[in-house]
Amino acid sequence: MNDSMNNLNVNMGVIICKHCNSQVETLNTNRMVVYYGVCDQPECRQLHRSLDVPINMYAE
Repeated sequence: MNDSMNNLNVNMGVIICKHCNSQVETLNTNRMVVYYGVCDQPECRQLHRSLDVPINMYAE
């Protein structure tokens, strides 16, 4: 295999805002995985607080 292919750093994990579906961050994981959290948009934070749900992320 080509050495340049071995040096690729591909982030296969992603954090998605569960309110607006925007991409919050990518993660270096061993497999494809989607985590849901809350982004920094004031509207999403307000909605999250009004639902009285902890901000902890969870995997799907």
